Amino acid sequence: MTTTPYSLASLTLVLGAPVPGTQEAQDFADFQSRAASGESVTDHVWARHEHAALDALTLRAGPLGTHTLLETMIGSILPIEVIVADVDRQWVRHADGDLYVALTIVSEDVRPRAAANTLHDPSLVTALNAVADSLAALDGRQWLDWSAKRWHDEELPEHSARAVALIQSMAQYVLGDSTSVRSEAQADDAEVDLLSELRRAIQYGRACAADDGSALARELRALRHVDPLRHEWERVLMDAFHLGALDTAAMPERLSGAASALPWLYVGKERTDRLKADPLITPRFRRELLARAFMTAYALDRLAPQSSALLAATIAT
Repeated sequence: MTTTPYSLASLTLVLGAPVPGTQEAQDFADFQSRAASGESVTDHVWARHEHAALDALTLRAGPLGTHTLLETMIGSILPIEVIVADVDRQWVRHADGDLYVALTIVSEDVRPRAAANTLHDPSLVTALNAVADSLAALDGRQWLDWSAKRWHDEELPEHSARAVALIQSMAQYVLGDSTSVRSEAQADDAEVDLLSELRRAIQYGRACAADDGSALARELRALRHVDPLRHEWERVLMDAFHLGALDTAAMPERLSGAASALPWLYVGKERTDRLKADPLITPRFRRELLARAFMTAYALDRLAPQSSALLAATIAT
């Protein structure tokens, strides 16, 4: 039996050079010169400037009702109230040979679905570039450049094996050496402090979201939009959207006395229902619960970091 490859699309924004005659232009020129000579430019003043520019575009200062500048830019073109769950940041070499900072959005990280489908339409890039000059002027840049890419996810057997290994790695990362003393076959499930483990999974998932260079983060980002992890990631995002939509101003009062129940929201309804139906926590299901909490915490921190931090603080008390 054959399956139709899943259609994906991405939208990339490259932030161009600063206008001439400014201090930023001097910093930009020095950055390019040092990069071309092979020097480290990680802590260069221009690199810090560009990371701050990406933060200004993508960081959400509140719950989901607070739109990022990137969402406002895209939503004004569609016009739809767009929510972007995550972006990939990277340095790219543009047509002129210089290095520029860029961000990429994958269609599966965009809501509502109508907005995600629009990323497949070439006219969106045309419309965004039509207003790019005015947006660039506001930011003191010579240009902004939008582009799109469309491809298909071919279902490969190796993806299944890698997804299973990733789930196991996330769970083992949370558990650490806690299972090394006894084999899983001999484990006494009654002794499992699952609530503490879920809290730790949430803590580690948030830390992973802030560390793109970690092995877990790289593998998760490589697999989250391909089969079979894509279907699980869809449910992860839905739970992250639910948590991110909570009113942060009223959150302390609403969650007062409920901190012990909060970690279960990171696990998802399907797994909590399974646990209610059968309270026996098998070793495999234990790993499922921890990996799911890890992924939801990761997704929420990328989506709404302020809400994520407030929830994590409430859970820790």
